[in-house]
Amino acid sequence: MAPEPEYLLVTEYFHPDTASTGQLMTDLAVGLNDRGLDMTVYTGQPNYHSGDNERQPKRSLHEGVLVRRIGAPQFRQASILRRLVNWTLFTVWMTALLLFERVERERRVVFVTCPPFMPVAMWFVCTVRGWEYTYIAYDLYPDEPAALGYFRKGGALDRIWGALDRRALLGAEHVVALGPVMKQRISAKGGPSFDADKIHVIHNWEDEEFITPMAKSDNWFSKEHGLEDQFTVLYSGNIAEFHDLETLVRAAAELEGENVQFLIIGEGDNKRRIVELAEEQGLRGDSVRFLPYQPWDDLPYSLTSADVSVVAVKEGFEGIVVSSKLYTAMASGQPVLTIAKANDDEARIVDRFDAGVQVEQGSVEEAAAAIKRYERNPELVDRHGANAREAFEENFVKDASIDRYHEMLAGPDRKTVKA
Repeated sequence: MAPEPEYLLVTEYFHPDTASTGQLMTDLAVGLNDRGLDMTVYTGQPNYHSGDNERQPKRSLHEGVLVRRIGAPQFRQASILRRLVNWTLFTVWMTALLLFERVERERRVVFVTCPPFMPVAMWFVCTVRGWEYTYIAYDLYPDEPAALGYFRKGGALDRIWGALDRRALLGAEHVVALGPVMKQRISAKGGPSFDADKIHVIHNWEDEEFITPMAKSDNWFSKEHGLEDQFTVLYSGNIAEFHDLETLVRAAAELEGENVQFLIIGEGDNKRRIVELAEEQGLRGDSVRFLPYQPWDDLPYSLTSADVSVVAVKEGFEGIVVSSKLYTAMASGQPVLTIAKANDDEARIVDRFDAGVQVEQGSVEEAAAAIKRYERNPELVDRHGANAREAFEENFVKDASIDRYHEMLAGPDRKTVKA
């Protein structure tokens, strides 16, 4: 009888990195291992700007999962240049390691699109070695950098990278999309010969026991930051170029003088621009406050410290990214103000479950009106918040998503085993 295959999860981020990708991939590896798959994680050293950068051993166990870390140096992600260096080192090192490593049994590779070059690299490795692989699309490349203007859409780099990524999609055993709109984009990218039936829509998740609704009167974070008696609108997470926080800050200017506080927690490439915009509007430190990433143990309190949570996606990124903040916001039991197109994956979920309000990017007056309506209607806040938590518990909890990964990878006839 042939030995069970080894499932190899390749991800730049893994525990103790606090990047959302690292948290999700840690949950996935541990969850699949608990369900009976033999999981090994290949990753790098912690380098996310919000995480613990203490160097980790090259081999370790995390909740029963073997973790192997490459020896290449990884720099703290303080700039796009440092990220490019990290991405290149990680991809080249991982490619060489997997190409030449001795393997004694069947190996199946699972990778996430982080770093951006990983799909092409893993397609090459798995093609050479004859391994089956699963492509998890967290962000679509080269779509994202082209949409951000780093190179011309339709130019030489876009066409070459796109053609190689198409090969990676065509060769995959399974492809995971984070929502129906992303699935449509992937299917179009794959071209006429691509089998769209191998795309599995599996949403990201939050741990329903880690984030639970909490009244501001019971929340030390709300009290410590003076949020208890002010209606508070919260954005917490990465402040990237594809997150439209400009609309949120301009809405704050419309509401100046109202009993509304805007709290933006996090770091990222676009934070300086958002801070400058708040300063230009004369709002920083008054209507709009900024805090850095909060310690992991404080997240159950910081994420539930407000009255409304915000998910914001820049125009043109429909299906290119799906914000994992959506699931955290819903877990917190707060209404979700979604700044996105109505047909975006995030907006569709909020609308389907009556869990908040959607406004389009740049619709400043509409965003301000929605916030003002919430501030003056506590019953609406309670209803949308309760709907958000109920929808989360029924659709986006950790075990449900990991069960779907397990069924996809192991097959529907293999019984799920939980430790």
